[in-house]
Amino acid sequence: MKRLLILITIFSWALGISAQEKGKVKTVEDTYLYEIPSNVSYVQACQVALVKAQNAAIEKEFGTTVTQNDVVIMNNDSGQSKTSFHSMTSGQVRGVWLGDVVEPKFERILDEGRDLLKVTVKGKIRELVTAGVEFEAKPLRVQPDKKLSSDTFKNGEDFFLYFKSPVDGYLTVFLFDILSNQVFSILPYQSSGKGSFAVIHDKEYYLFSAAKANPEDGEVDELVLTCSEGNTEEYNNLYVIFSPNNYAKISSTTGQKQLSDDLIIPSSLSYKEFNAWLTKYQQKDEQMQVERIPIRIENN
Repeated sequence: MKRLLILITIFSWALGISAQEKGKVKTVEDTYLYEIPSNVSYVQACQVALVKAQNAAIEKEFGTTVTQNDVVIMNNDSGQSKTSFHSMTSGQVRGVWLGDVVEPKFERILDEGRDLLKVTVKGKIRELVTAGVEFEAKPLRVQPDKKLSSDTFKNGEDFFLYFKSPVDGYLTVFLFDILSNQVFSILPYQSSGKGSFAVIHDKEYYLFSAAKANPEDGEVDELVLTCSEGNTEEYNNLYVIFSPNNYAKISSTTGQKQLSDDLIIPSSLSYKEFNAWLTKYQQKDEQMQVERIPIRIENN
């Protein structure tokens, strides 16, 4: 009986530590005012202002983590020793935006010659108590070459994604078309039938390239980005979602559409449905990391 009591005490203590390490999840709301630079389009300004508003809400609730790097440089010039000291500080919000509770609201304001954008956000956030996996994700244009990383594409150009993770895990990729408010499921590949794409640690992946695919990847979907006729440019958001824990992507509500023998539109769902799924999964899996990459498509 005594031994059992000790084991229970230790187990309860371990559970207490685990609970303390979990980040708090809270619902927050904030308004942010952003001055639109003259060389930035309205759509670009909305994306920048949205991130700033979300970060401002997180900072008010959980604060920021400030790091300082001190560097001492010693030079010997013509027999004379010179020492210089540099100190650099950087801050990072101590939380992550899990998802919107209410869709963001944007209001453009002209104030004495200033072009302002007022953004109101309301969503769920989680406190960061441990560092997540730092993976590498880069959109590539024209060819599957890491040197050709870009977030701007021409109408009709091929799209590839470079990915590398320091740990094994599972990956999904979605493309949010802001104009249609639809989110396209682009990884796992359309014919795979799997809930996520398995990733091996330290291995370089050139996704959406049949030439650089691995045999276990299955049939590869090769992507082409297009801009609607009549538009000079369009903006999409690429969502790269990775976790060391196995998970399954959300089911699409609109199936893929066959445009020709070798051209299809990927399956999709509404942004509202995607946002609800992502918010729920991030609350369940604290190791899930999401990187949102803005993509610009220019019409020729």
